[in-house]
Amino acid sequence: MSIHLSRGGALRRVVLSCDVAGCPIQLEPPATEAWRNDTDARSWARDHAVGWTSDPIRQTDYCPDHAQFSDVPVADHAPPRPTATARDRSGNPLNRDEYTEGLRERLVDGDRSGGRTLTLMAAQASVAARLLDELAGVYRGESLGTLAQELSALLDGRLRDRD
Repeated sequence: MSIHLSRGGALRRVVLSCDVAGCPIQLEPPATEAWRNDTDARSWARDHAVGWTSDPIRQTDYCPDHAQFSDVPVADHAPPRPTATARDRSGNPLNRDEYTEGLRERLVDGDRSGGRTLTLMAAQASVAARLLDELAGVYRGESLGTLAQELSALLDGRLRDRD
C-alpha cells in the first residue's frame, strides 16, 4: 500500500501496490474515496481489492498473481531452503534438504561399492573436520548440518584410530 502525494502536498492518491519485487501491478480506488484519512484509505483499498491479500505483520500487499506470499506456512512444514553454491543444470539453487539426501545416498552407495580409496594426510583430514564443524554450526538443526557433523565425527574417529 502506498500513498502518493501530489506536488503541492494537499492532494493525495491511495494506491495499492504489489510488494513483490518487480511486480508492476497497482490498484487505485476511485477518486470519490480521496477524502478518507490515511488509515481509512488503506483499510478501504484493502477491503475492495478483489483477489488481493495482505500480510499485516510484514505490512505488505500482494496482487492476485502473488497472493501465495501472504500465506502463513503450515506449522510442521518448513519452506524449501536453497543451497548456497550447488545448482541444477539451469543454474537454479537446489532444495537444501533434497541435496543433503542425495549426498547421503552417494556416501552409502560409495561405501557399498567399495570404490577407490582416497587418502588424506592427517592435517588435511583435521582441517576438513574443522570445516565440517563450522558448516554444522551454520546449518544447526537442518539436515545439512547434521550430515556435516556426522562426517566430522567420522573423520575425527579415523584420525584417532591412526594415532
